[in-house]
Amino acid sequence: MEQVVQIRIRKLDRLAYFLMGNLNLKITDYCIIESESGKEDYGEVISSPKPADLKKTDSPLKKVIRKVNEADIKRIEENYKRDEEAFKICLEKIEEKKLPMKLIEAEHSFDLSTVTFYYWAEGRVDFKELVKELASIFNCRIEMRQIGLRDEARMVGGYGICGRPLCCTLFLKKFEPVTIRMAKDQSLPLDIAKISGLCGRLMCCLGFEEENYKK
Repeated sequence: MEQVVQIRIRKLDRLAYFLMGNLNLKITDYCIIESESGKEDYGEVISSPKPADLKKTDSPLKKVIRKVNEADIKRIEENYKRDEEAFKICLEKIEEKKLPMKLIEAEHSFDLSTVTFYYWAEGRVDFKELVKELASIFNCRIEMRQIGLRDEARMVGGYGICGRPLCCTLFLKKFEPVTIRMAKDQSLPLDIAKISGLCGRLMCCLGFEEENYKK
């Protein structure tokens, strides 16, 4: 039976399952994958291999092409340098236009056909003119992707009050709901400032032992 692994595509793109073929893949491996457009992209393995249930898939699964090699790593590192330059240019344009948005990250696709800009905003932002200008500068497809505060913390990174790197940057694969009831169940102080993470939201670790406290 064919096996699949779940992969986070690039930095904060969607999660998806890919057929792994005969490759020996494990969590944290970086690999080159088939993109939806049929080109190559890259991502990080975030789950152990498991049997593929092809009957439950809405569309044919894409494949893992290979683990990254030295040439791939060099190309990705070059893309990271392009990301930094793209971030600076976009930030300047946002400030010029006084748009109510906070730019978080810029990211090129593996083949440089797309630049994705991640941002945070309280509401809807009209960035049509911004996208037009960026498309003319980079001569490729431009995507503007709104993210939440927790996603921002994951991308930026940092240390929690425990002194350890943020859980979302280390091992959390998705964000589960966290409520003030969890803090009450664990007899923690209900001072929001003391039980909130760097993102300003309730700390994800409140949910780690919630079931044990309930029992």
